[in-house]
Amino acid sequence: MDTSQYMEMFLEESKDHLQSLNERLLDLEKDPEDSDAINEIFRSAHTLKGMSATMGFTAIAELTHDMENVLDLIRNEKLHADEDIVDILFKSVDALQQMVDNVEAGNPEDSVDVKGLVEKLNAIASGNSTGSIAKSSTDKSSAAPADAAGTDDKKADMSIELTDIDKDLINKAKESGLRAMHVRIILAETCVLKAVRSYMVMSALDELGDVIKSVPPAEDLEQEKFDLSFDVILLTGEEEQRVESTLLGISEIKQVMIEIIKLDAPVSVPAVKKAAVAAVAKPSAPVKKKQAIQHHDNMKGGQSVRVGIEKLDSLMNLVGELVINKTRLEQIGNTHRITELVETVEQMDRVTSDLQSIVMKVRMVPVGQVFNRFPRVVRDLAKELGKEVNLTIEGEETELDRTVIDEIGDPLVHLIRNSMDHGIEHPDDREAKGKPRVGKVGLIARHEGNNVIIMVTDDGAGMDAAVIRDKALEKGVITQEDADNMTESEAVRLIFLPGFSTSDVITDVSGRGVGMDVVRTTIEALGGVIDVETKRNAGSIFKIKLPLTLAIIQALLVNVQKEIYAIPLASIDSTINITPDDIKTIQNRETIVIRGEIIPIVRLNQALNVPPAADFDSDEIYIVVVHIGDKKCGIMVDRLIGQQEIVIKTLGKLLSGIKVISGATVLGNGQIALILDVAILMQ
Repeated sequence: MDTSQYMEMFLEESKDHLQSLNERLLDLEKDPEDSDAINEIFRSAHTLKGMSATMGFTAIAELTHDMENVLDLIRNEKLHADEDIVDILFKSVDALQQMVDNVEAGNPEDSVDVKGLVEKLNAIASGNSTGSIAKSSTDKSSAAPADAAGTDDKKADMSIELTDIDKDLINKAKESGLRAMHVRIILAETCVLKAVRSYMVMSALDELGDVIKSVPPAEDLEQEKFDLSFDVILLTGEEEQRVESTLLGISEIKQVMIEIIKLDAPVSVPAVKKAAVAAVAKPSAPVKKKQAIQHHDNMKGGQSVRVGIEKLDSLMNLVGELVINKTRLEQIGNTHRITELVETVEQMDRVTSDLQSIVMKVRMVPVGQVFNRFPRVVRDLAKELGKEVNLTIEGEETELDRTVIDEIGDPLVHLIRNSMDHGIEHPDDREAKGKPRVGKVGLIARHEGNNVIIMVTDDGAGMDAAVIRDKALEKGVITQEDADNMTESEAVRLIFLPGFSTSDVITDVSGRGVGMDVVRTTIEALGGVIDVETKRNAGSIFKIKLPLTLAIIQALLVNVQKEIYAIPLASIDSTINITPDDIKTIQNRETIVIRGEIIPIVRLNQALNVPPAADFDSDEIYIVVVHIGDKKCGIMVDRLIGQQEIVIKTLGKLLSGIKVISGATVLGNGQIALILDVAILMQ
């Protein structure tokens, strides 16, 4: 069986089940009597085992089988899920995750050493561990299955109950020159993956003829709801010896018993049943190869389809080209005053807007896909740091573009680890401050206009601006003059500078001088911004503002000399006209005052190293006031052109080092306009 075509589906399904295992194990840790959690854990482990075995990944299948033995004892109330057992199950899930990651990277799955884990799981299953046995009972595995008794005897009872439909199918097969065989398959006592063996048997029989009945039914075979034998009725033109030798060629098949079914007389089947017989191609047929690695709970009958992100990217690029050409047609219609073209473009505008909206929605995924990894992260970090922490998650249904989702995970990990290590105090210290022993860490997401706000909060010690300022001064990051003129909020933002850390001790969690600058760089690369608010002994709030999408945005087009630049509309606060007399110099910086607020200005021609235009009208100056968080800045331009929908194109590797420019777009007339990076300009 060529399984390579199913690899992508196997990896996706495996990750889903591993995530489910993590989430439900957390529930089990909180409530060891949670039967729903136990059953869900067992189902996920069982499905992962079958999928892995079908794909030939025996190391994954064997580890999940050992987990399953322990989970089965917990499920049947023969074992209590204490802290040690849950810890070992968590470590087993981590090992499975490493194995799946190895498979995805093209490396051997069995390069992960799980010998110690297997020994512990087997010890728990046999009652030779710290796990407490809840009830004493006979071990099922030691009891010989009833239907396996006497299976070596060729004269064993081979009776099987046939319905009228079964009999009619058998008669019709005989009329076509086929024979009906009752086949009993007996597995070896040492077989651990019974569902996989039954699947392989069914697949082999499917090549030899038609399986019209199985006892137990196919669904029970998939879920291993049988002992060591099962029966099928096969309609085939092959000889008994061929069927027997084919099945015995499958590993862990101990014995195959075949009996030709002979009916005494034709069966009179009612018309309704005859119609049913005619409609059945293969009743109780084996699970097809593709289904064998897909959990039935995920089969939605075509309601949802998995689509590769590269296909969505291609679709978005095509929509982007459509938007560009629509703008071009609109400009041609207006320039040449072609009424029919203008009317057609208006209709085209509605269609492209709807198409763009649908494509955007298709690319949107809930941030819960990222958030759901953090309960496990917080749990492990709390144990490692000896702290008690409760994580709360809000707004996990908030949707973001898939490309943003893929990149936001690592920055959030840094922020969570920072809150756990630097923010949340030790339980004894919290108690001494009059705080609850259990600290709080929050993950919050919500929409705000055309942006998504993600906040990481904690009720820990907060940050001391003076300590951060002194540390920055000591490291030479700032000068004494900078330190003297710095506000508390500006001092706190120093944590985002490269290599800055207030930790004196290097640990695995933090203190290596990396992390917060990586967070800022990643967020800014996504077109977002990050800010922090803190209060001593009350905690900190890290606030990330991200665009909903990175593909098509509204922008304001401006002129500097003959060049056109685009400023994202989401960053613009207002546009104003001023005179040279309105510009004041404060601390060597040009500023303007708007409604009592002092705002620094940036001359765009100087920032871009462009000489001023010869016909520049110094009596009228255009200022675009932009904002990042609560900070504002005025960008001085030569002329305002107007608002337009633009398609963002990356500059490519060759021009990736230009910080003031975040990308480019193609205008309706075919001209290239560069997109300004507001965050960098404000710095």
